[in-house]
Amino acid sequence: MTSTNPAGDVTDAESFDVDAWIDDFVRPETVVELYPFEVDFARRVAAIEALIPAAENNTDRGMDDPTPETLYAQIQELRAERAQTALRVHLRQPLQSEFVAAAVRAKKAKVPERDWLFWQVATACIEPAFSPEQLRRLYARDRSGEAMWGQLVQAVNGLLAGPPVPSLPER
Repeated sequence: MTSTNPAGDVTDAESFDVDAWIDDFVRPETVVELYPFEVDFARRVAAIEALIPAAENNTDRGMDDPTPETLYAQIQELRAERAQTALRVHLRQPLQSEFVAAAVRAKKAKVPERDWLFWQVATACIEPAFSPEQLRRLYARDRSGEAMWGQLVQAVNGLLAGPPVPSLPER
């Protein structure tokens, strides 16, 4: 019987080290970008985009009238500004034991069960390392904070699902 090693090479089953293969697994990671000024950004982009049709149709442009190119450049500047204000949260797939331990710690701390998820998601936050209380505050801040919390939960759920298992091609 044959098997494959971590490099994908076919090897003899007797020489294949299953324990080493299991130990070499790399947990999935992802980065979520959170934008604290998203509402302002969307409003400013919409205002500029509303000017573009008039600028494109303006054949009698004065010196102070914006060109479509100028307006597109302003949108690019806003996108660059937006990217600079983003908080990039690095997440790693929590081990099942870490996820359970977080729930146990929350229970011992007499945290209501509905808030255990803050503790569990905090286990996935590598950089910056959020505390459960900081995540709860983010969620409770306003609708934007709630949306950012939702992005983090969605990313952690994706990490918990793991990477898709490749299937063998049909022969």
